[in-house]
Amino acid sequence: MKQTLKELKYAMYLTVHPFKGFWDIKYEKEGSLRTAFILLAATILVQIISNLKTGYLFGGVSINYNFMRTVVSSLFLFFAWCLANWCLTCLSDGKGTFKDIMMFTSYSLTPYIILQLIMVVVSNIFIQREATFYTMLGGLSIVWVAFLLVTGMLTTHHFTLTRTLVVLAFTILGMVVIALLIVMVFAMFQEVLGFISTVVDEAIRRMTY
Repeated sequence: MKQTLKELKYAMYLTVHPFKGFWDIKYEKEGSLRTAFILLAATILVQIISNLKTGYLFGGVSINYNFMRTVVSSLFLFFAWCLANWCLTCLSDGKGTFKDIMMFTSYSLTPYIILQLIMVVVSNIFIQREATFYTMLGGLSIVWVAFLLVTGMLTTHHFTLTRTLVVLAFTILGMVVIALLIVMVFAMFQEVLGFISTVVDEAIRRMTY
């Protein structure tokens, strides 16, 4: 427990000292996969809280909100990112393992967790005229996470900034390809199930009559 708390505290340190932070996570063992999954779970939980508790004036959702959709989509985005990045870094001689990628990705989500919780609170306090500050917080969380992802990739894989940005662009493209492949496989699976169901129904009908 103490070690986990220490690693979570280090995640806070990493948000403002990213180069040293990511280096220490990889080479000085200041982080762990356990803490990475805690941060991932916290990110998903914060998304659910945001959808359920954000003030009405700032886009709070209806009672029909399905939290499982948030869980599935978040896990898909996370693992699709990690898989695509790992495949590309293997081809481009990156130094990070799949575990390293999962860790720097999860740790990069720390600012999102903090700022989204703040946004939930202020959305229930602010009025519409103060929406600019709320929007700025949302933008800051995205930019901060993006900066940490770039820094984490650069530090973990020993890339130059140019190569990092190129791999980042192709990683996003790879995520799209993974999503398309999953959709295609799912569609084919449905077709096969439909065919099997039709054959079985026809066989039962013939046996019955």
